[in-house]
Amino acid sequence: MHYLCRLLLLQFLLLFLAVHPAFAEEPSFTSRPGFLLAAPTNVSTKLRMEADVSYVENSDFTNGLGSVAVARTTISADYSIFHFSYGISHFMWEDKGQVTFASSHREPWDNLYDVTLQARLLNNRFWENWRYWVNGELSSSFERDFPGAVGAGFDGGVAYDFWDGWMLGITAKTVALSALHQDLFGDVEFGLAVAVSQKTLRETLKRMGFFPALPGGSDKIGFSMALSGADKTYRLSPDSPVRKNGYLGLVRAKVGAYLDYSPDKSWTISVGPEYHYNRRYKLYDSQGKLHSTHRLADGWGGYARVLYTF
Repeated sequence: MHYLCRLLLLQFLLLFLAVHPAFAEEPSFTSRPGFLLAAPTNVSTKLRMEADVSYVENSDFTNGLGSVAVARTTISADYSIFHFSYGISHFMWEDKGQVTFASSHREPWDNLYDVTLQARLLNNRFWENWRYWVNGELSSSFERDFPGAVGAGFDGGVAYDFWDGWMLGITAKTVALSALHQDLFGDVEFGLAVAVSQKTLRETLKRMGFFPALPGGSDKIGFSMALSGADKTYRLSPDSPVRKNGYLGLVRAKVGAYLDYSPDKSWTISVGPEYHYNRRYKLYDSQGKLHSTHRLADGWGGYARVLYTF
């Protein structure tokens, strides 16, 4: 509960900053949106720091036994061609004694951690309105003991400017874990997004006649929508009450809508609601053999991000 309170407080502060007049410097706009469709690593001599938080409401397991809410915090940094991130997912269980794969005396798991290092391999344009990027990735995901589930793979995407600064993008990631059972390959993720930058959104609204005289500050707001799916694997602890030294696969799909606010060249703040569905927890033994699958009900959530470029 304390974790949730801190999360909601941070989201409130982000919204406060988004409307506070302290950021008076006029930003320098580009027609390319910076959220979701931008390559996660860009060649730059500037350091970029990012912090984001998300929350998914308490959701029941589909068998009606027990429920869980999830809060996540991630801190990441970009410099030159490198991207580093550290994330913590915090699970808040209710009626844990009824959860079919849990012990009545202990929570199945409390916190899950992941560390990721990426390096840009490609980030180029082709033809006039297309762009693509590819990154190499090393990852580590665990409940308690580092490095846990170690994987290597690739992350990339393609973006298309389909209407004067409105962009459609497809992203994908595949990470193979160290040799295990054929049931457990590694991590897989995909995404589909539509995004528009601050400058393009303002000009589009003016041309369509919806807002002949847009209010001050509207030229600092961008918008994006995204659909994504992911299957992420974590190594459980040696004394896990679920599967000792086993593996946990978190499967989910989500759709979200986000507002990006850029008060100046350094800051970007993003907030938006999300809807999570097709959620499953997959449990594997220490050799990677699938043991059981447990489904969760759909749930609403929220997302907030702060990005600062030095």
